[in-house]
This record gives sequence, C-alpha cells and structure tokens, in this order.
Amino acid sequence: MRRLKKILENRGVSAKEYAALLGISEKSLYNKLTCSTDFSYSEYQKLKTLLPEYNVEYLMSDDASGA
Repeated sequence: MRRLKKILENRGVSAKEYAALLGISEKSLYNKLTCSTDFSYSEYQKLKTLLPEYNVEYLMSDDASGA
C-alpha cells in the first residue's frame, strides 16, 4: 500500500474527502492507492497542494511496514 494512504489516515483525511478533492470516486481512489491505476498529472498537482512537505515519489512508494 502506498505511503499516501497511511499519511492521509494519520491526518484524519477520509477516502471520501480525498476522492472529492481529486474529483474522482472512492473506487477510483482505491484503485490508485492499490496501484491498480495511476494518478493523473492534475491529481499529482492537487496532491502536492494538499501535502507540500512531502516528495510525491515518497508518497507513491510502498510502505515497507505494510501498515
């Protein structure tokens, strides 16, 4: 699972809220978080706006702890 999911959870951002921010369905977000589909360029830009302190490559990488 991508680190992004864990960071969003730690910040109290629900999947529903994050999907709404991106303008996609929760199912589409789930597919992106599980690496079934890729994030678009505009979605990456919104991600950088939401979490500017993180490198996008870091957020998209797998969380080695499996959490």
